[in-house]
Amino acid sequence: MAEFNSIKLKVKEGLIEDSRKGIVRINREDMEKLGADTGDVVGIKGSKVTAAKVYPSFSDIYGSPLIQMDGVIRHNAGVGIDGEVEVSKAAVKTAQKVVLSPMENSCEWTREDEDEVKSTLRGIPLICEDELSLTLFGNDRHDFLVSGTAPSGIVKVSRETDIVFVQPELVTAGSRITYEDIGGLDEQLQKIREIVELPLKYPDVFKKLGIEPPKGILLHGPPGTGKTLIARAVASETKAYFIHVNGPEIMNKFYGESEAKLRGVFKEAKSRVPSIIFLDELDSIAPRRENVHGEVEKRVVAQLLALMDGLESRGQVVVIGATNIPDSLDPALRRAGRFDREIAIMPPNKEGRLRILRIHTRCMPLDKDVKLDELAKITYGFVGSDLAALCKETGMTALRKILPKITEKNVIPSFKVSMDDFKNSLREIQPSSTREYYSEIPDVRWDDIGGLKKTKKVLQALVELPLHHPDLCQIYRFVPPKGILITGPSGTGKTMLANAAGNSARTNFIVINGLTLASHWKGEAERVLHDIFVKAKQTSPCILFFDELDGIVRFRTSGASNLKNGLISQLILEFDALEKIQGVTVLAATSRIDLIDSVLLREGRFEYILDLPLPTAAERESIFKIHSRGLPIDDEDVDFKKLAEKTGGMSGAQLAGICHRASFIAIMLSIKNGLKIKIDQNIFNQSIDEINNQKKLEGVIKTKFQH
Repeated sequence: MAEFNSIKLKVKEGLIEDSRKGIVRINREDMEKLGADTGDVVGIKGSKVTAAKVYPSFSDIYGSPLIQMDGVIRHNAGVGIDGEVEVSKAAVKTAQKVVLSPMENSCEWTREDEDEVKSTLRGIPLICEDELSLTLFGNDRHDFLVSGTAPSGIVKVSRETDIVFVQPELVTAGSRITYEDIGGLDEQLQKIREIVELPLKYPDVFKKLGIEPPKGILLHGPPGTGKTLIARAVASETKAYFIHVNGPEIMNKFYGESEAKLRGVFKEAKSRVPSIIFLDELDSIAPRRENVHGEVEKRVVAQLLALMDGLESRGQVVVIGATNIPDSLDPALRRAGRFDREIAIMPPNKEGRLRILRIHTRCMPLDKDVKLDELAKITYGFVGSDLAALCKETGMTALRKILPKITEKNVIPSFKVSMDDFKNSLREIQPSSTREYYSEIPDVRWDDIGGLKKTKKVLQALVELPLHHPDLCQIYRFVPPKGILITGPSGTGKTMLANAAGNSARTNFIVINGLTLASHWKGEAERVLHDIFVKAKQTSPCILFFDELDGIVRFRTSGASNLKNGLISQLILEFDALEKIQGVTVLAATSRIDLIDSVLLREGRFEYILDLPLPTAAERESIFKIHSRGLPIDDEDVDFKKLAEKTGGMSGAQLAGICHRASFIAIMLSIKNGLKIKIDQNIFNQSIDEINNQKKLEGVIKTKFQH
């Protein structure tokens, strides 16, 4: 490195697109100082020496003496983020032989794997003692140590290079996790880095300030949001000794064993400072003592409290806890001096989902029609693990297409992952946080609903304005309604309207009915209702649809045994809790608005009430045409206008039933006559007569029931 000019640069995180490709980025003026062109190899010297290809940076670091490099290169250079490295242009030789030691013993590496590794490594500069993290065989990541090269120094792999695999004496489990592997959690990651990295890297600063660094961080949020991934990345980047403790592993039925295991973990951490203790599933170790009956759990909680109070190597031992049910933790843990900071790791927003999709598709052969930003828009409520599962399922979908083309010699034809593959996979993958409830985009469109033009327009605007025109809402200070109540006679299309709104908005759609909240236990229905609203907030934007609201909440009575009183009170509390939450819309449908408690029918709760009348003659005609689409209709004989005049007072559901019965009558006639019969006016008239007779029968039964 001495024969070229060198400059000192400050280290910054690398781009997702450059991760694990052996690329660093610096400013063009710094490249000119080095005498380097795009794609040239530079030597990077921190506490160790490594090499990488250099590319010009983008505008985010323009004019600053910075170098962007991923976690693998940072590790090979022996430097962390905000550290300083010396960079110079380097001479590179073509490697005759490269010796690689796999850093995991999950599989045996053979000569057949050489071509795959060689093609992945081609063009990446290597130096002995470098660690490599390669994506091989589709989307599998494997880590290697460069045990030797011939010739020595900085080399690059070519087609003629021999790759030799050597099993190392010491095998490390798992792959190195870097900050570039985490998407959509930049703000949370920055907070954790400030709390963890500063005390581990600069303990003397805290001594001079006369303050104690934080002892613990509590990460809480839904499963799959990246809590464990963050802890592993922080340990990897800070070079701290990492102890991963799964909560259930601590618990033991023998007296004193659980406490001894916990003491052993903290003793090991103190002997290997700087170290990080990661307590996964913390709620299983430290539940609320007033809620548990076993002595073991109470003793373990007390032991954990004592150990956290007795940490001597302050700042050099950091405890990170993770749980998805923080309210079940013992309150004694959640105070300053123990878990000093609590950081919520929530489902990512649209920008976060886009970053996660880029991470999981960076090694995929994507087709030109793949639009990751469009996928990020429609994957509301998806956490990181859901998006990872989506990408895996998409890869399998693309693989199924080429399976018949794979020959016996395992020659895989070239193929691309298309946008259709992603859309097909979306039918299989649902957000994990709402899987216990019916949550999917309905397949009902506005065109499938006849009539109700004004109502459809109002409902569509109320639901979609905040999503598609947030700037206008801000200018006019329009706050989207928390609740919309659709009422009207049975069969007028209330449920269809709600489904069409969910389809049009393309948001998560959760249906709640009486069975969802049915429970014989006091307080259980209220707990389920609260849980549903929590899920909706986590997966916002989301539509909660209460079908047959009058069956769930009715007028409150003075009777103490009336369980529905508690549901109404809980629903009021949930509405009021939505005050500061945007993106959750409550839709409800009822045919008996007179049974709904008036306390729900005011501003801040069900703010808009849309009344659906029975369809007019023109609307009945359009409904007939919608439900007759695709049927073998005798166009010359059937007059929909006459049918509409003949069916006055009927609801949309009854008109749909007429078309259904007409199909049945035509099928029976076709079987009887042995030929296909078109549906004519007589068949429709016969169907109308049957529906009228059914209405009369329903009236008789209703009269008898009332008497």
